[in-house]
Amino acid sequence: MSHIAPDSELSAACCGWDRLRLPVWVFDPVSYRGLYANPAALKLWGAASQQELLARDFSNLSVAVRTRVQRLAQATANGEAVSERWTFYPRGRPVTVQALISALPLGDSRSALLFEAEAVSPEEAERRAVEALRHTSSLITLFDLDGSDLFANPAAFAAYGGESRSDFVGRFSNAAQGAAALRRVVEGEVLAELRQMRTRAGERSHHLDARKVLDPVTGRACILLSERDVTAQVEAERALAAAHERADVAMAKQRFLANMSHELRTPLNGVLGFASLLAASGLSPKQSADLARITTSGEALLGCINDMIALAELDQGEVSLDLAPFDPADLVREGLASIGAAAAAKGLGLELVSPDSGLLVGDQARLGRVLGAFLSNAVKFTEGGAITLELRRRAAAQPGRTVLEIAVNDTGPGLSAQMQARLFQRFTPGDDSRGKQYAGGGLGLALAKELIELMRGEVGVDSTPGRGARFWLRVELPVVDAGVSAAPSAQAEPPAARPLAVLYADDNESNRLLVQTVLTSQGHRCDLANDGAAAVAAVRTGDYDLVLMDIQMPVQDGVEATLEIRALPCDIPILALTANTLADQLEAYAAAGMQDCIAKPVNMVELITKVTHWATGPARMRAAAAVA
Repeated sequence: MSHIAPDSELSAACCGWDRLRLPVWVFDPVSYRGLYANPAALKLWGAASQQELLARDFSNLSVAVRTRVQRLAQATANGEAVSERWTFYPRGRPVTVQALISALPLGDSRSALLFEAEAVSPEEAERRAVEALRHTSSLITLFDLDGSDLFANPAAFAAYGGESRSDFVGRFSNAAQGAAALRRVVEGEVLAELRQMRTRAGERSHHLDARKVLDPVTGRACILLSERDVTAQVEAERALAAAHERADVAMAKQRFLANMSHELRTPLNGVLGFASLLAASGLSPKQSADLARITTSGEALLGCINDMIALAELDQGEVSLDLAPFDPADLVREGLASIGAAAAAKGLGLELVSPDSGLLVGDQARLGRVLGAFLSNAVKFTEGGAITLELRRRAAAQPGRTVLEIAVNDTGPGLSAQMQARLFQRFTPGDDSRGKQYAGGGLGLALAKELIELMRGEVGVDSTPGRGARFWLRVELPVVDAGVSAAPSAQAEPPAARPLAVLYADDNESNRLLVQTVLTSQGHRCDLANDGAAAVAAVRTGDYDLVLMDIQMPVQDGVEATLEIRALPCDIPILALTANTLADQLEAYAAAGMQDCIAKPVNMVELITKVTHWATGPARMRAAAAVA
């Protein structure tokens, strides 16, 4: 009672209130603090003592409650009493009372509000509505028409908190959008849209429903805003859209690569193929030298195309390692032999450091491709001295495995640290002339790095300007148990015991003439077809040992023609001869019933070898069995 002015009449009233069973308390509408509470009120408010209750600061009431308190102060100023229902939340649980509120004069000419309350049980629907409003995850806020908040449910308060929740416009990430939304709702429009909102957790995507309603307390027009956080859904939809876009881009990229592979490799097939034929036709030294330049340029372009396609396949996750037992010593010997002529032409010495290594399990072809990139660069940039190829094995942490290290050392001009940092990146040649030549457009070494990383290995370079360079790869591989043999190296087939009858289908005249010339030079007959439909008709009426089938042809493509031939009562081997050699394309050829694939530009030795292999002997029997 110490908070009540020491007026005898008031003190006597307080003593009387203390004996009442109904809750009675006095509240100051200016300071928003309690001045008195009888024992029944303390129990209602969940306070252990009057001091505890009166120490509570109610100044942070919502705007709606503060407005209600001020209205009560005005309504009771002339002695009238107001009866209202109030719901409080002591200990976090709702308590509803029917209160008679009147003005209580204080000794300092001010008036307080006297609450005489009686607990009531609200209707079940009302109680459930209150609880739903408290616990819903939807953010419910009532604003006046100026955009200041009157009420916010717990979810809205938790999302915005502080001063930011008192401003309708301030909630929007885009203030102009918020102002426009407020104006539209005030004019009577029902707003339903997705907007970015500024919450305590940062910017979130909310679905808004805003409309003009009447304040049940004041009866004035106000704005009811309901917000639902749909950030997770929006992000999921964006991720799904991005995934679809990536898939579309990947598909478009695949089509582009397939088309470019065909359009670039097909003319290269004619350039390199006829260059090979010319080389064996008795040219003068000058003509031979000129032809060698043509061949070198064509092979460089082909290498660039092959690198681009290989990198694209890596990007799309279409590269799977072809693991088989192999002898690393054979790998390095074959690699060194591949540069023998080029090194001799420049007067470079070649040295191989290769102890007996034993068999390992790995992708010999792709290791050979990486080694070939290292060796060709060494020849290209070494003007004098020697190239040394090293093969070493190191112990691995896991039993039954070893770390294979292959290094190529040259005596060229060396590389600066800046150039070394760029060498294995895509499309990032160095600034000076050697860097630009060395990177070759940024494809070869980038491909080498990504192929070795696919094997969980690493590549690198050690170099000092003026002192040459050492390119190396390291990869951990399983050791093959004794008694297991390596896969046999590809060797040329012995000449066919008899002339073969071959059918070649291709819509490009240069390609047809080239392949026909090569095969007839070996004593074989090569009939020609311009498209897949013509090839099917020829197989129906002819007797062939083998069919060479281009893929992209008018009228009927090579895959469709193969499927139609496989429906005929014959077991003829069919080899794809095409520039389209992406991984999924090769799978399609095999599924259609093709036995093998020869890539364009055609390597003449490979052409003759595979034709002989599949048209005669055990391979022909295997092909027949597969078709049957």
